[in-house]
Amino acid sequence: MENPDWNIQTESQTKVKKTRIYISVVLAVIGLVIILSQVIPLAKSYIDGMIEQARADSKVEPVPESYQTYIESQLAYYDPGKSYFANLSQQLGTLTESQYYDPVTQTQKEIVVNKEYAEPMYIDIASIGIENIKISSNVDSYNEKVYNQFLKQGLAHFKGTPLPGDGGNSFIYGHSAVESFFDGHQNLPETIFSRLGNIDIGQEVDIKKDEKVLRYIVRSKKIVSPDDFSILESQNNKETITLMTCWPLGIGTKRLVVVAERQI
Repeated sequence: MENPDWNIQTESQTKVKKTRIYISVVLAVIGLVIILSQVIPLAKSYIDGMIEQARADSKVEPVPESYQTYIESQLAYYDPGKSYFANLSQQLGTLTESQYYDPVTQTQKEIVVNKEYAEPMYIDIASIGIENIKISSNVDSYNEKVYNQFLKQGLAHFKGTPLPGDGGNSFIYGHSAVESFFDGHQNLPETIFSRLGNIDIGQEVDIKKDEKVLRYIVRSKKIVSPDDFSILESQNNKETITLMTCWPLGIGTKRLVVVAERQI
């Protein structure tokens, strides 16, 4: 016959053992969580630092202090446009296309370059959260002081290219911000084109001009070198807009270019 006291003692020892194991596991999990809560942010910070350093090292030449723009004491973006836009301006004289196909009238029309137009336009790209951002018309883009003043309000239309709705290829550009700045300023008009990298082929771009809405569909998206001036050219006799910003975001060793085609 079994001794009841012995069974009680054995059961009690088993419960104590299980309790100790349970407590040990809980303490181990808590300790692991505490360690990870410290290690993960440190690791992320280290990796982010390595990425930013790699981006800085990838520039062809050091960026002068005058090209760095700080907003609220944070580095917002580099401005590599000074020589870039000057070179683009020189290329405008080599463009020979004079006609385009108008999808509204379904006829060939002369491309118009109206350098006197001074009314603001506005752009909506609903798919990436860009809404009613101002586009300044006919900005003298070879002058750094001029275009930067306009870019503080939003985007700029490159003077010498057609206006949206006038045929040919209208060139519109804006700043992008380094990720550390954009994370806390995602709706700032000055760096709103940081969102441009999220756009996809087939998505709609609307431009409001003279109380009309001009509708465009994205046909291409690409990263190009700073010496690729083909982005000014018209696309297959069609009316297009070319949207451009610096790439990687805020760094500017290359250019992100999105081309959208006018629809009816």
